Amino acid sequence: MKRFRYLLTTAFGAATVLTFFMPAEWADDLWFNLVRIAIMLGFLGLLLSYRIDHQLAESVKKAPPSARILMIAVPAIVLLFVLIQVFWPEFAVLLVRKESWPFYRNAIFVKAAFQLVAAIFFAILAHSFIKKKQLLPAIFACLIIAVLILMAGEELSWGQRIFHWSTPDSWKAINAQHETNLHNLFTQVFQNTLYFGGWLLLVALPFWRNCLKKFLSKFKKISFLGDWLPPTYFLIIFAAAFGLCDAIVAGTGLHFGSNLFNVIATAAILVYLVVPARGILAERICLTLGVFAIALFFNLFVSEVWQRNSGTPTEYLELFISFGIMCWAINLKRRLLPVRQTNH
Repeated sequence: MKRFRYLLTTAFGAATVLTFFMPAEWADDLWFNLVRIAIMLGFLGLLLSYRIDHQLAESVKKAPPSARILMIAVPAIVLLFVLIQVFWPEFAVLLVRKESWPFYRNAIFVKAAFQLVAAIFFAILAHSFIKKKQLLPAIFACLIIAVLILMAGEELSWGQRIFHWSTPDSWKAINAQHETNLHNLFTQVFQNTLYFGGWLLLVALPFWRNCLKKFLSKFKKISFLGDWLPPTYFLIIFAAAFGLCDAIVAGTGLHFGSNLFNVIATAAILVYLVVPARGILAERICLTLGVFAIALFFNLFVSEVWQRNSGTPTEYLELFISFGIMCWAINLKRRLLPVRQTNH
């Protein structure tokens, strides 16, 4: 029975991820939408039916002072961005996507900076692992560095958005934004991957952290990955940001599986956590859940910013994902290096 349950969960999970990459025109089909939502709800229901050892209260209690500040500051900044989008939409666009100097495409430089800072911290970790001849952790850190450099390079179109060279005609013809990058060859696939990956890192892995750590401990060679999981309190900090998505009327947003699943799953996890919570923990979760709901409502039903610039709403989400990656890297360096150096 237990094995069947695992197989069923795996099947629903694979089907959920598969819906992220279905043709865009399928999103206009009512039956497809109903089926994919049913699959996502089934997958979430199965996941939440397992015994979840999240220990959120303990994680929040042990969080460093900087993290406790972020538990209030990040949802507050999400709310501020939402208010700017609602009451000053033209400024909301200029804030992240101004198309001329100075401050050309402000958000891309901020995101790239977060990603490069994260890469530096992972380089410090990799150097430490290499010195201690810990091969697998070093390789894993190097792989993350490569991904972060790729992300930063793509954000800056590998320098084109700084030096403004001309895109070759052959490349311009196949690139959605006529730039020298890869992600605009298959924009929605890359966005789905980024948003789902960001949700995994900042919401899902923190929520299931202790369960995953116990599972990884069964495998000696990769058990170290349990220590790399983001702390549980990360989901209180970053979950509100996943209410930022394109409007329903947009050709993207909830018409695509990754955003749709992130929204449904984030809401389910926050409601699951808030019901038994008490005291200061309940206040923190309610703040995150409330801001998430406000952000989701206005981004879905007040779409003036999207109409002004279709890429603007999710620029804000990408900022928080990149910031979260940087926070993860800093947290890892703080947790892993002092302990390992002391033991050594």
